[in-house]
Amino acid sequence: MLKLSHSSNNKLIDMQTEEVKRGKFIVLEGGEGAGKSSQLRDIKELYGDKIITTREPGGTPYAEEIRHVILKSENASQADAKTHFALFWAARADHMKNKIIPALESGINVISDRFDSSTFAYQIYGQEAKELEEFFWQMRDFYLGDNKPDVYIYLDVSTEEGLKRKSFQSEDENNHFDQRKVEFHNRMRNGFMEFLNKVPSTIIDANPPKAEVKAVLIEAIDKIFDFKA
Repeated sequence: MLKLSHSSNNKLIDMQTEEVKRGKFIVLEGGEGAGKSSQLRDIKELYGDKIITTREPGGTPYAEEIRHVILKSENASQADAKTHFALFWAARADHMKNKIIPALESGINVISDRFDSSTFAYQIYGQEAKELEEFFWQMRDFYLGDNKPDVYIYLDVSTEEGLKRKSFQSEDENNHFDQRKVEFHNRMRNGFMEFLNKVPSTIIDANPPKAEVKAVLIEAIDKIFDFKA
């Protein structure tokens, strides 16, 4: 029979109880035309397997189906803020359960292109549904719990410049939110600023050329994840 010494037994217990260091969770945000999706593709190429990237709405097969309903359904633009609010949280719940939380618990760092910050900015401010604000924070606690993002990085571009950039994108890349009046986008930006005042956040000027923005963004990510690409 194999007998373990007291010290060996303690080492075995230590090995069994040692926990994997939890991954960190960054959200990359910005108004229309801020360049976050393009930057995120470059970031993924740069960091490789050190991180996983994802997006909202979407990120999992079921959440991607909900994304289509929200953004591409021929009736999507007719839905009000309360309907969009509910759909975004439904997609987010699946996204959290089946992708983000498992990654974080496995020690993998996550960067998401948009997250709950967009729900706050688009529905509560852009679509002018301030009556949802208190409910938003309740939903955030209920669905995210201890898995809230560590930091939100916001790429800040002027509304005029952002919409100008969006006008050069293909129709497939645009949705009914992009087509709304400039007043909607100004309200939305105000919503982002309000949200960012309440959470850990970093704001990066996204008006300069992409390469300049990327350098600042990479520096910020390196500090948050505590590694060099």
